[in-house]
Amino acid sequence: MTDMDRSDHGSALLVTLLTAMLLAGLAGGLTMALMTEEAVEANHRRAVVALYAADGMLTRVVSELARLPDWQPVLDGTYVSSLRVGTATRRLADGSSVDLFFVTDALQRELDEARGAGAARWRLHAWGWFGDLVTDPNQDRRLLVAAWVRGGVVRTTPSNDLEQQQVVLRALAFGPFGTRREVEAVLVRYEGAVRVIAWDLDR
Repeated sequence: MTDMDRSDHGSALLVTLLTAMLLAGLAGGLTMALMTEEAVEANHRRAVVALYAADGMLTRVVSELARLPDWQPVLDGTYVSSLRVGTATRRLADGSSVDLFFVTDALQRELDEARGAGAARWRLHAWGWFGDLVTDPNQDRRLLVAAWVRGGVVRTTPSNDLEQQQVVLRALAFGPFGTRREVEAVLVRYEGAVRVIAWDLDR
């Protein structure tokens, strides 16, 4: 083999190695991009499912409160909701845990900072795995849902002196990998009728 042949052979080997390294780098980059895209899609799916779960929980609580003749026992804690399933501290599928009493304190701090120390108190009202609360075996039991209630504004109408009582409800859904979505509603009782005057989805 001549010196020229050896040079050509070495150049070809170098090109082959560089090409292989380039392809390996591209393949690794593509794999990372696909993994990132899949993770983003999975997070989005979890968030959407959690939002629907929170909305479903709030719907159940609204229905429950609409059947009660008086909301004061709910606000002072003497009424015990039938929508309490299991303990208020749960371990999620990823190994993390949620303490709903700790969440209650956090919600209250947030409200106090916004409205002052005299703000109404959030009270933990209902909780459980979403699948257990809707009694549907096809529903995901990895989502923990909970609902809180606090007093709203009580107004007296100038025309007939009837009180218009309000309560504020907030439902949260917790899932693995930090998934959390919430829905809030305001209910009003006026002249014996219950109406929902606000329904806010956290998107």
